[in-house]
Formats: sequence, C-alpha cells, structure tokens
Amino acid sequence: MKKINSQEQIEHVEMNVRIKPRRIESQMSWERETSDKTCGTHICEAIPLVCKNFKMKIGDHLLLGGEHVQKVSPGYHSPLKMNEEEVSPDEKKEIVKASPSFGMFSLFRYHVKRGYMNKELKKNNKIYCSHIFSLIFALPILVFLGQWFLYMALIIHEINIFDGGICNNDATFENKLMISGISIIYFTRSFFIWDNITNSLSLKKMNRVNSVASILDTFQEFSFSLLVYGANIWVVFVEVDIKDMILNSLAMEFLMVLDNEFKELYFNFLPGTADDIYDNIFVSYDENKELLEERLQKDKCFRCFNYSMFVPYKLLVITIFIFPAFCFFMIFAGAICK
Repeated sequence: MKKINSQEQIEHVEMNVRIKPRRIESQMSWERETSDKTCGTHICEAIPLVCKNFKMKIGDHLLLGGEHVQKVSPGYHSPLKMNEEEVSPDEKKEIVKASPSFGMFSLFRYHVKRGYMNKELKKNNKIYCSHIFSLIFALPILVFLGQWFLYMALIIHEINIFDGGICNNDATFENKLMISGISIIYFTRSFFIWDNITNSLSLKKMNRVNSVASILDTFQEFSFSLLVYGANIWVVFVEVDIKDMILNSLAMEFLMVLDNEFKELYFNFLPGTADDIYDNIFVSYDENKELLEERLQKDKCFRCFNYSMFVPYKLLVITIFIFPAFCFFMIFAGAICK
C-alpha cells in the first residue's frame, strides 16, 4: 500500500475519490442519451454536420485547418491543445509526409533554404546522392513535371482516339459492367478524398503557408488526385478494349503517388531531415495564421498571388464535395451511354 506523507497528497486523493463517481455518472448519462436514440435519428443529426463541415472548409481559404480549433457540435469533445513534448521522431516524420502543404515545391525550397548545408549527411557520416542532387538537379521539381507530362500524354492519347460519340449505347455487356464497376469503386473512394483533407488539416503542426511553394503544394495534392480519378472514369468510358482500360487506369493510379513515393524514399534515408523540417519549419495553426497575415500585409506580390488562388481553391473544395455525386451518376449513365 502506498504511504501518504503530506497533507497535499491526502487532499489530492480525496479530490480524486470525490470526482471519479461524478465522471462515471456523467459518462453513464451520456451513454444512456446516446443509446436511446435510433439509427435514423443519428443519421439525421450527422447530415447537417456534413454541410457545416463543407461550409467551414469553404471559409478556410488556404486550408489552414481552422475547422479543428472549433467544436464541431455540442455533443462533441472540445479541441485539445497538442503537447509538443509527446511528439516522437517517428511521429514527426509521419506528420511531415502527411502534410498536404509540404510537397515537391516545399521540399525543393527546403534544400535551397536549409538542406544545402548537409547537416544530416555530416551527422550520419554518409553521402546520399538523393539529398545532394535534389538541389543540383531540382529532383522534386522534376518529379512534379514528370507527373504532369505523363498525365497530359495519356489524356492527349485518349482525346486523339475518341470518336466523338457521347451516348452511342453500342458497347458490349462486359464493357458496360466495367464502367459501372469502376464508378462504384471510385464512388466509395471519393469520400476518402474529402476525409483526407479533414485528416491532413488536423495535424499537430503544418508547413507554413506564407510561401508560394506551400500554396502550390496544397493545391497540387488535392487537385491532382481528383483529376486522376475523373480521368480514369473517362478513360474507361471511351476505351473499347478491356485490357487497355485496366492498363491505362493502373498508369493513372501510378502517376498519383509518384510525389508521395519520392518523399517516402527521401525521408527513409534521411529521417533526421524530417525532424529538422518539423522543428524549424512547421508551425501550429495559430502561428501559421499570424505568419500568413504578416506576409499579406508586407508583400504585395504574395498578396496578389494569394487573391488569384481564391477562386481555384473554392472550386477545388466544391468539386471534391460533389465528386461522389458524379461517380454515383456514372454508375448508371456510364453503363447506359457506353
């Protein structure tokens, strides 16, 4: 049995004894209120929250994550302040990799600002070509260009072979099954595109959005995935041969993850770089907001660029939100018109 040596410890134990039954009673009361509601009631309560979440993302211009500093609904827990001491090196690496605002442009910017000093190479007593030539040959930028070049090549190819018929209704039964099946798969996956925005914006810290690189990275992360999904549905719709449908779809999926694979490989070889990025570049939501406002006030060129991205960002959020409806429509319309 643990011995109590001071009056303060006695008071602390007595307080815990008094509070614990109240917590248990409150928890039991919440469980009773929740269990008394039917499934339909919970669904009816959740649908307006989806609309509220859409409204909050529309109001969050650069997708800073402002929705996560607000309480979602009276029945939800209040937002918690993150404890910086609890973040391990592995968590830092995962946060850096998951941040939508830290992509190929920001990684190259890091090499220009800090990476050129080769601190991690000196600390590990190793020479990694991926680190050195990322600056010399701008490898992250080349990955970005390669993604778009390959994407445009596939799209141009499909445009050239397209016969112009939108609703011929002359495809074989198996081709109709293919377009319906692909649309069903993308309908289920489309909800995760929206959830990916929600999840990535709830990170403990994020890249600073007071730079052109971070704004472009955020837009690239979400827009390219959406374009690939939409292009895949179109490819399956216009293609005649099932093998070509599958191969072109796989090629599109491959393009979508090229930048993330580059980050994964880079941080696997140099995990200390992720620590450096997290500790010295990434900031909290409040700090990010202050840095953005300060840059907008001082830099006219950045302010113009920020305003020019206002409409594209809104269109991106709206398109991602309604994309499930498009996929659901193509389940039936694609099969009928193909």
